[in-house]
Amino acid sequence: MNTGSSPDFERYMTALHCQEPDRVPLGEWEIHKDVREAFLGKKIENLHDDMEFWIQAGFDYIPARTGIMDSPHGPQRIPGEPTESQGRQSSRKWAMEHEGIIRNWEEFENFRWPSPDEFDLSKWSILDKILPKGMKAVYVFGKIFTPVWMYMGTETFYRNLKDNEPLVEALSLKVQEIQFEIFQRVVEHPCVGAVLNNDDIAHNNGLMIHPLYFRRYLFPFYKKLGDICREKGMGYVLHSDGDCTEVMEDIIDCGYHGFNPVQPNAMDIEAVKKKWGKKLCLLGNINLDSTLTTGTPEDVTAEVYERIRTLAPGGGYMVASSNSIPDYVPLENMKAMFKAALDYGNYPIALQKGRVPGKVSSFQARPIEREEEKPVEVDVEKYAVLLLEQKHHEIGEMIRSDIRSGRDVSDVISTRVIQAMTLIGKKYQKGEIYIPEMMMSAGTMSKVLSEFKDQFVQKGTDQRGTVVIGTVNGDMHDIGKNLVSMMLEGQGFRVIDLGVSVSPGKFVQAVKENHADIVGLSALLTTTMLEMKKTIQALMQAGMREKVKIIIGGAPVTQAFADQIGADGYAYDAPGAAQKCRDLLA
Repeated sequence: MNTGSSPDFERYMTALHCQEPDRVPLGEWEIHKDVREAFLGKKIENLHDDMEFWIQAGFDYIPARTGIMDSPHGPQRIPGEPTESQGRQSSRKWAMEHEGIIRNWEEFENFRWPSPDEFDLSKWSILDKILPKGMKAVYVFGKIFTPVWMYMGTETFYRNLKDNEPLVEALSLKVQEIQFEIFQRVVEHPCVGAVLNNDDIAHNNGLMIHPLYFRRYLFPFYKKLGDICREKGMGYVLHSDGDCTEVMEDIIDCGYHGFNPVQPNAMDIEAVKKKWGKKLCLLGNINLDSTLTTGTPEDVTAEVYERIRTLAPGGGYMVASSNSIPDYVPLENMKAMFKAALDYGNYPIALQKGRVPGKVSSFQARPIEREEEKPVEVDVEKYAVLLLEQKHHEIGEMIRSDIRSGRDVSDVISTRVIQAMTLIGKKYQKGEIYIPEMMMSAGTMSKVLSEFKDQFVQKGTDQRGTVVIGTVNGDMHDIGKNLVSMMLEGQGFRVIDLGVSVSPGKFVQAVKENHADIVGLSALLTTTMLEMKKTIQALMQAGMREKVKIIIGGAPVTQAFADQIGADGYAYDAPGAAQKCRDLLA
């Protein structure tokens, strides 16, 4: 594939300024090396080879990275088991979701921090010399918020936000100090035309933490970089997965010209375009979780066509995936995305709806159970407050007080504690609280239930049913799965948690041994999500499929995928999973 046109970085900048260039640019920021090599038909051994790919593919720039994540003293990650997808074997490294390497002040002060002098910046001098006229480099600056929680470990970071906020602040400032030194050196190179900050601050449900923390510790630094970019006439783009709606105005105020990737399962790009499209260029939204990965080249072409038709008029749009191009995207699908952008992206845009056949993904609002609003009992509110404040001793005293007044222990748990956790789940779904509050509350509830477990047994308390749950083979993520487990236990289910990277055979064995009523499958990536289908097939082959209900969930999962693989239910989040399990056994 050769576009037959020369790079023109002015095209990229015109789109970033929300104006119409000659055609809609390509806006990808990361494409796996294996896919780039497959495209070229040869190994990429140096920057000349890499530049050849980006030119032949039709880009006006070459992205290149330098930052703290590349240092031996950057946040540590653990290797996962290899998985196979699209005929390729791949292995990934996973962030530490529980405890990292900096958990307290002593570890912070004794840590061997990377020095900006240790980073090899020679690539930028080479790019200064070899880039052809009209082509620039996009500096993938990368990760200011992300290293903070990765150094600490996700759960430790969440706890420290409440228990040791000064440590979070100190770690944030340290990361910013190192990154800023590197930033200053790189942006002095004449090859650099734009800066892309790839720093996830959200997930599908919304922001990862309360926006006040971002406004206090992160956004001022974003703005500092944005001011420099604007002074130098450089483009400035934020890449963040998830639903960033709550802070889109903040993103604009930080000086960003562009926002990527506008995930179709998290944000409605047409609504985003209507509200912020005159201030912020949108890059992305071609669905990685379905169209690019499991669709056909015809589907990819149709989706690019429709995105250009609806988003490109007036300027301010670039064609790109809804995340990046990992190794499991079929080469022909990537080529189809590039070709469709070149075929249909010429201005003025005058495309007719549906003229290109194929399956086109669209935004689906997250499902929230719409129940009739009922007054919440005062006692339930009290329990909810104590759960949010992690005061399990006070909750225990309230339970004992209720028991002394004549109430049965199982009644107190079900009508007070469980209802309080259900109330907290609804607050999370409405965006009133965030993952840290949800996680800490669920952990507190687990402590409370453990404290009164013996009394449950003595009273012969009935359980709703048995759920076998696990993260599917090849996937090491478990925070979401753990939240679901705690919610289910709080709702009275017996939960058999198999952990992470669970093979289909292990799921089958656990269902058989525990006479499970429900199987819960979790996955975070499209590659591992495909393992869900293998697990269902294994249950069918073992003759057990009709004996259990199957519920699936995770970032890339949708109701359509659940229907496609024959699951009985799909849950968008932990509260929804608990509700779905109740419904399945009703």
